Amino acid sequence: MVKLHFRLPSLALACGLLLGALPAGAHEHPAATPMARHWQERLTAAKGSAVSVAADEQGRLWSVDMRQGQLWLSRSTDGGKTFAEIGKVNAQPEAILADGQSRPLIAVHGQAVVVSWSQALPKLHTGHVRMARSEDGGLSFAPPVIVNDNREEIGHGFNAMKMDRRGNLAVAWLDGRERSAAARKGGKYAGSSVYYATSGDFGKTWTANAKLADNTCECCRIGLAIGPDGTAVAQWRHLFAGGVRDFATTALKPGAPLQRASEDGWEISACPHHGGDLAIDADGRRHYVWFTGSARKPGLFYRYADGTQFGTALAFGDLDAQAGHPTVFADEKQVAVVWREFDGQRYRLRRMLSSDRGETWSAPATVAEAEGATDLPLFVHGAARPLVAWGTAAGLRIVDLREAP
Repeated sequence: MVKLHFRLPSLALACGLLLGALPAGAHEHPAATPMARHWQERLTAAKGSAVSVAADEQGRLWSVDMRQGQLWLSRSTDGGKTFAEIGKVNAQPEAILADGQSRPLIAVHGQAVVVSWSQALPKLHTGHVRMARSEDGGLSFAPPVIVNDNREEIGHGFNAMKMDRRGNLAVAWLDGRERSAAARKGGKYAGSSVYYATSGDFGKTWTANAKLADNTCECCRIGLAIGPDGTAVAQWRHLFAGGVRDFATTALKPGAPLQRASEDGWEISACPHHGGDLAIDADGRRHYVWFTGSARKPGLFYRYADGTQFGTALAFGDLDAQAGHPTVFADEKQVAVVWREFDGQRYRLRRMLSSDRGETWSAPATVAEAEGATDLPLFVHGAARPLVAWGTAAGLRIVDLREAP
């Protein structure tokens, strides 16, 4: 067994823009923009800085990380203390985004292993959503496929993916096809759009691409969860009237009404690279967490929703410690929220817990610390208990909140 380690870039490079790469073999022109140089550095990095982790029904943990343009699958049978490498997901190397808001994703059930990622294309701000599937526990993968049916060299990326134990699988991503269509007609289109596809058989077959929403933020990751009825729900940063970028939510099904998930009034003319997260408990209550830079009430917030009724937004985290990147877990009555803070020297993983479906909360507590650059904390997908995967400069850490202080 070997410990899984990976290199993390400087914090300045941690945001995951869906940019384009220079063509293979091309030489950068001396007048290339800082963005192009930044992109080249990301493309040539030996390893990605973001690792995703999922649990199967037996409680084993599966991770996927990027090295030299290939995704590597590993598995742990000791709760994440060590990971044994299984093999490659994609046989042929390609430009894969694996940092910040854009990362490879994994879902596992039985012998089915599904991996999704964003592939960068030669033109800046362009890419495809890719997927590969294994039916033998990751020993072999079918050739990767492109999920987005629009094949223009435009933005398709920042994909989210979730799967439940009954085979319901959903993928949602930010898509530039509406903006491209408007430009061809000489018009304008604000932001991106959200598209999605779903499967009911662990990814064997898929629905056609469908548009979920117009006019969304361009680079904030999408929150995604599947409810007890098998319906997936998404949360994303939306472009509301007046230049406001607050969060919206709706179910991934035709005709589902868009609901406003936050009323922060954050007026900003650029993407803040700070997506939210979403979990759904066993009775269907939705639990949302997010960040806002609104001048009237900046910081991190939590609220729950039952159908169309939303609870009061609860502020949490220490703004002076740069509280950010919250993630949420929910099962029966337990809800857990985790976020990252920085005291000037060390990053801290902070948590608060609720035993009554988000009605009341424990005081915040620190459950882990790390020096150097760190990844965004994320709950392990599919885990039956609150496990947090946190990439640090020393390697991947799995924090079990049941055992943490």
